[in-house]
Amino acid sequence: MLSGDVPPNQTVYFRNLNEKVKKEELKRSLYALCSQYGRIVDVVALKTHKLRGQAWVAFSEITAATNAFRGLQDFDFYGKKMRLAHVC
Repeated sequence: MLSGDVPPNQTVYFRNLNEKVKKEELKRSLYALCSQYGRIVDVVALKTHKLRGQAWVAFSEITAATNAFRGLQDFDFYGKKMRLAHVC
């Protein structure tokens, strides 16, 4: 593992999401998009000033999270390219 790399876990952090999408629609859309990679435990998206445009998706397995991380990096989602990271 390179210095600064974060080891994968079950939660993937999404940023650069379209802030104009309503919270419930965003959660439903992320669930539908991510469920193709594995079982989802939870989707967290908040609309507070500091957390707009961000979300967290918790998968039941690390392999599902890793596959979603690889498959959805820079995916065009509501007109913006998503940026993903594994959560520490």
